[in-house]
Amino acid sequence: MRHVFWCLLAAIAIPGRAGAQDPALVEALAPLLQAEDRREFDIATLQRGLDHPDPAVRRVAILAVGRIGQPDGVALLAPHLNDREPSLIGEAVFAIGLLRDRAAVGLVLERLRSPDPMPLEAAAEAAAALARIGGPEALAAIADVLNGTAAIPADRRDAMRSTALLESWRFARQAPVDAIRRHVTDPNVDLRWRALYALARVQAPAAGADLLQAARDAEPLVRETAVRALTRRYAEQAGLPADGVVRELVRALDDGSVGVRTNALGALQTFADSTTTDRVALRLADDDRNVRVAAVSALGAIGGSAAIAALHRVLDTKEQGWAVRRTALVALARLEEAGLAARVAEWAQSSDPLDRMVAVQAWGAAKGDAATTALAALTRDPDSRVRAAAIGAYAAAASEAGVDAARRAMQDPDVPVRAAAIRAIGAAATDVDLEAFARACASRDRELCEAVYDALGALERRTPGVVNRLLAPSRRALLERPGDELLARRVGAALPSLGEQWGPPQPYATGRSLEDYRTIVRGILLARDPIRVVVDVEQRGQIELELLGRDAPMTVANFLRLVDRQYFDNARWHRVVPNFVVQDGDPTGTGSGGPGWAIRDEINRRRYDVPMLGMALSGPDTGGSQWFINLSPQPHLDGGYTIFGRVSGSYVALKRILQGDRIRTIRRTGRG
Repeated sequence: MRHVFWCLLAAIAIPGRAGAQDPALVEALAPLLQAEDRREFDIATLQRGLDHPDPAVRRVAILAVGRIGQPDGVALLAPHLNDREPSLIGEAVFAIGLLRDRAAVGLVLERLRSPDPMPLEAAAEAAAALARIGGPEALAAIADVLNGTAAIPADRRDAMRSTALLESWRFARQAPVDAIRRHVTDPNVDLRWRALYALARVQAPAAGADLLQAARDAEPLVRETAVRALTRRYAEQAGLPADGVVRELVRALDDGSVGVRTNALGALQTFADSTTTDRVALRLADDDRNVRVAAVSALGAIGGSAAIAALHRVLDTKEQGWAVRRTALVALARLEEAGLAARVAEWAQSSDPLDRMVAVQAWGAAKGDAATTALAALTRDPDSRVRAAAIGAYAAAASEAGVDAARRAMQDPDVPVRAAAIRAIGAAATDVDLEAFARACASRDRELCEAVYDALGALERRTPGVVNRLLAPSRRALLERPGDELLARRVGAALPSLGEQWGPPQPYATGRSLEDYRTIVRGILLARDPIRVVVDVEQRGQIELELLGRDAPMTVANFLRLVDRQYFDNARWHRVVPNFVVQDGDPTGTGSGGPGWAIRDEINRRRYDVPMLGMALSGPDTGGSQWFINLSPQPHLDGGYTIFGRVSGSYVALKRILQGDRIRTIRRTGRG
């Protein structure tokens, strides 16, 4: 049975009168949501919220200051390190951590050392904040906590240790390895796992023997963590004998834990050791189909005649299922050119566009004339999703001919195909292409404009000076700051010189009125009962989700908007990484689709410990419709991806999901 972590932080609620439909409370909260959503550092509005007598309002204001991210916010938050509502002290510490201002480290340490009362969960949050801020002073403080020498009251120091262990990975190569290693054999499994996770995450060479020993730990989660880290690269860094590590990973293939078997296969493939082929192939009959997927991936990495023969057997066995066979086809495409056309034909000639997209992936992984010829044909597929995927693969495989095909595809009637074509042209763009890019972006279609600036960024990296080439009158519009501030940020990253001309970010134009925020406050932020939805997955069962409106109200509102439009119905799980995440929310099934808008992040104190519902991103503040659920603890996602829900029922259906499975529906449920 999996140990449940983060018990101190698992149930955070708004203190005070949360749930009360008090008009004055609604009027106090709505402007705070608006300021945060716009990322507008409106000091007057924020200060009113921070001074409000109701702790529910102060909590939202504290989080808003942290999420908006202006360094000046430290001064606003400092008084709340002694807030009269004890539960808000942890919120203030968390928000200071979000600001990542190293000048605030002393402030946090001063509060930890203060004789004034401090909730222990706030002390634990302080460890996370210090690690997030970073720097020498924070590093020294974390090391002192782990060594038991910090000049902090003992109860606070003890409360910090668990979080300090896990969050210490954020220091990367500067992590206090010796202090962490003190805990790798701790009798407390929670501390032991956290220490090993941090050491594995920073790839500490000194911890090689610790991780090798932990591969035989009594706790499955500890074994999962250890075997995941034992890759070839790490073994070399740590001076571990490759044959000894391989033997340990092979032994782990028979582990009783699905997670251990999955992670062992992932690590084993990095060694590409042909002597392990037979043992890996045995996992093709594993009771868990995601383990079979991992085994197929491992065989593809190992290569050799025995692995190729095993992959052919998988493709010949319909009972293996779509996800396993799809992985086998793509793996085989990397290993064997002879006879591949016959294998791919089954998929390329299917009536299901998803199958034809697999054919694109297979030919994209292959080499030679047969692959480029097949991809050229697939660029003319009747389904726009297949055409879009084929354009990118063909341009990568055929170079000049592929780019010419992409130029023709810029006339395609479907926006996703035109966007794929623009990206495929990318660094090969000529002045004629720049004219076409300007016309595409003039449509104000977000997807097309994103593709244009991605292509310009690729061109800039290859031949600097792109901004000067945009000075012609017909292209000058590309130099104007987009009204969409998120797009402007993307442009600034692609073309830094242009971003410098535009200056610092501006408040985002959200298109929402103050009444829109009042509605979200009433219906989500102050909802009396939990908001729940049910995900009905074909052949797998139902996943019950509780949405966390008090932690991420704007994200929950966005998700429910899409649920009510039946946006997710009949979509396929386009990404399933065994023992990591399942991901959906892209109606195209390609992983690049979205609703045509983006929402702001609402980073909160929730943790990806047990299966949680998070927003998928391509960068800060880029969430839209894609979401994921973690299948195992993933602390490195904490504080980077908005958590807006959690699995509230059985995990059985979730654990059975395979790539390509269909979501019948996602519906609200009246159960509170």
